[in-house]
Amino acid sequence: MLQAKSDDDVFPELSLSLLSFMKSLYEELRCAGATSVYFLAREGQPLMEMFNLYQSILGLKPIESKYLLVSRRSTLLPSLAPLGEETFDTLFRQYIHISASEFLSSLGLEKSLPSLGNELGLSPEDLNIRITDFPSSTIFRRMIASPAFQKLYEEERRHRQAAFLSYLRALSGGALPEHILVVDVGWKGTIQDNLANLFRNSDVKPQIKLTGMYVGLVAEGSASAWNIKKGLLFSSVDGKSKKFGIFNENRAVFEVVLAADHGSVASYQINEDGAQPVIGEFEEELLVRDKIMPVQRHMVRRFEELCHVLRERPTSELHYFDALVARMHARMVFRPRQAELQWFSSVFHVENFGVFERSTFISKRERSLISRLTFVVRLFNGKVKGELGFWPYKTVHDNSFRFVARLYALARGLQK
Repeated sequence: MLQAKSDDDVFPELSLSLLSFMKSLYEELRCAGATSVYFLAREGQPLMEMFNLYQSILGLKPIESKYLLVSRRSTLLPSLAPLGEETFDTLFRQYIHISASEFLSSLGLEKSLPSLGNELGLSPEDLNIRITDFPSSTIFRRMIASPAFQKLYEEERRHRQAAFLSYLRALSGGALPEHILVVDVGWKGTIQDNLANLFRNSDVKPQIKLTGMYVGLVAEGSASAWNIKKGLLFSSVDGKSKKFGIFNENRAVFEVVLAADHGSVASYQINEDGAQPVIGEFEEELLVRDKIMPVQRHMVRRFEELCHVLRERPTSELHYFDALVARMHARMVFRPRQAELQWFSSVFHVENFGVFERSTFISKRERSLISRLTFVVRLFNGKVKGELGFWPYKTVHDNSFRFVARLYALARGLQK
């Protein structure tokens, strides 16, 4: 069942890892007394499909799932405080080396770039220059001191805040829940932090509690008693979870395969049809359609088959289930097939928050024997940690020798 059946059937064990996640997710939701749960766009779209399959096939008491159209960009501006009180920490804690254009685009204010540039006497080239420490730059200080920016910021902040709350109320049946449980692929939970700030800065009463449940969590961001985060498959918050190194080895594969069939949410508006999310350009549409959706269909079909197996033999009877999941996941990230390496090198990830760029996963050039030997020496001296990229094993594989990659995989696999 976990054997690949074609060249586009890559990373088949991902279905088993996500089954383990869904099992933990349902148990957490039941313990919380949840009657509904919000899956965050965009990775939440296939996750919600699998969650609904899991509940249905196993005959579980259903928990209503809702698809919440959000992004880091769409939720940032409505989450912010009045300009005089705002530090933009949610953005700058992750992205400090950005341009004025990227700053405005992260706020969803990119349409005002020409007019603001004219007011500040900045050319398009000036606006697009990436500055080493943007928050300390003259351009940033001039921008936030500009009356035009101040007016635009406050008007759009309030408008989008009201539009989002209206959209969320409609999605929630007319009233905001007192406890909102969200699900996403994870890593830091930035969207959840934005939602928590949005509720606080809009003076929503009573105070809304947020609980985020993620495939993986590697930092807690602005977590608090009212903004709880949990990494269910793996986590490094408050200590590393069991087999963290295996599941964390290639987080990008989760992000890439769990693609949605629409573009990223850019903002929110209110029109004659009520409050609506504004969907941005779907830059990855051809990639998603031609390269990712075939893989995702294999994944969902295999996940469905695993659910039927689980129905007949619950994991309570499989004392080795967690160990099996880790072992199968390790095969994907430490012993990938050539077809999997080639597929991963053929896809890309579009960043539409902070820095706006496309990330590829392919080695840029053939490496000489000398450069490979140099890489091996630096690897064993611990001097390449920041250069290992989205998938460290693949970086080691592509930049050294096969036996070195095997040694790396063995060492990582033995870590607790």
